[in-house]
Amino acid sequence: MKKKFLVAMAFALTTCFTAYSQTFTLEIKGIEKVKGDMYIGFYKSAKTFLKETSYGVCEKVTGKTMTITINDLPKGTYAISLFQDENMNKKLDTGLFGIPLEKYGFSNDAKGYTGPPSFKKCNFIFNANKKMVINL
Repeated sequence: MKKKFLVAMAFALTTCFTAYSQTFTLEIKGIEKVKGDMYIGFYKSAKTFLKETSYGVCEKVTGKTMTITINDLPKGTYAISLFQDENMNKKLDTGLFGIPLEKYGFSNDAKGYTGPPSFKKCNFIFNANKKMVINL
């Protein structure tokens, strides 16, 4: 009986820890100016895309290429939107007609036609260690 209990506990602990044991590595390329912060948002659905992040990261820009490792991202389907906040005002600055003045990018290097790309173009499944490159 004691052996079965220990096996069950080991399985439960393994299951609990593997939910978050995957590593997501994001490489950001195309940074022209080494200044400001990089804001990265993870979105779980088309309904919340570009409105409400499920997970977010803000890192100081330290080079023309950045590598960010995330160890606590739960498994799931996500889309990423990111931007370089050069003047550190915590928002993506836009100009005439809402055209961004700061560098930005999306997962899958998705591009929009007359606005941001759709969640469908940007989404990916995260269920194991994954590395993604986004070009600004």
